[in-house]
Amino acid sequence: MLLLWSWLSALLYRSSIGALAKSIVHDENGDTLYRRRVSFTDQVSFDNYSLSLRSQRFFLHSGEFHTFRLPVLSLWPDILPKVKASGLNAVSVYVHMVMDFDGFRALKPLYEAALDAGIWIVLRPGYINAETSAGGIAHWATSEEAWMDYILRIIEETGLYQITEGGPVIDNEFTQSVGGEYFAELEEVYRNSSIVLPLTYNDPGQGRNFINGTGAVDLYGLDFYPQGFDCSHPLDWNRVTLNYHQYHEAVNPSQPWYFPEFQGGSFDAWGPTAPGYAPCAVRTGPDFMSVFYLQLWASNAKLLSYYMIYGGTSWGAIPFHGVIIDDLFKSNRD
Repeated sequence: MLLLWSWLSALLYRSSIGALAKSIVHDENGDTLYRRRVSFTDQVSFDNYSLSLRSQRFFLHSGEFHTFRLPVLSLWPDILPKVKASGLNAVSVYVHMVMDFDGFRALKPLYEAALDAGIWIVLRPGYINAETSAGGIAHWATSEEAWMDYILRIIEETGLYQITEGGPVIDNEFTQSVGGEYFAELEEVYRNSSIVLPLTYNDPGQGRNFINGTGAVDLYGLDFYPQGFDCSHPLDWNRVTLNYHQYHEAVNPSQPWYFPEFQGGSFDAWGPTAPGYAPCAVRTGPDFMSVFYLQLWASNAKLLSYYMIYGGTSWGAIPFHGVIIDDLFKSNRD
């Protein structure tokens, strides 16, 4: 099921000026401190304590799954119940840029599989990075103003599968941009569509981006990979970050603490010292989880998604050239 949706419909956007003014908190000098969320739908809401779905408190516990890396639709209903059985209640899904949502590019079969499995979906269209070529944007689109058709097709595919329509989608996320004007233009499209869920953002570091000002979103989140991506020394850990809670209280205390991406593994970076993926599994294995994940809970995280829960395969020209694609199995297929 889709949990938090970053797109807002025109209907939900018709808030009064008074309501909008009340959503902004200022300091004694009149400067904006942060925005309270303006309520666009009572199906998905949040306060400083947690997310709520249909007026019930909800701890988002999610993992990343990319359908374009498993281009066999019949296998998707097999993956989602296993995600749920592992203790998670949602999957986060990047959407590679396409215009035709047919076959393995389709989203509706994923939504139907999520409904059957009883699991929510956080949908993340747009620029995705994801260790893909051009960050998931079609190469021809880098020189053409062609983003509108892509976004409109995302809206068309997803509108009827929002939680407000009995579907599994609860969130739509923006990630990384060149500026607030870019976000504002996307938001205008979403807010004049059928999408009614909150807009979220995944900040790649403690940069305080898109909390206020042009392009500000409804729910801010932090992206963090504490162990990095050098698996050549798997037992040499980085320090645990201790200021998560303090940072949250400083930048968005009226919202629940959200980690749209937190390290759940590592790729093997291309280069002469690349050790293969076995040491990566050690570097981000159970010992790592028991320390770094518990630290998130201790820091009052209330929405959390691990990257990745299911990796899949980067087919054809999809992969970014800086990542090694290796066979994880030995010759005896152990």
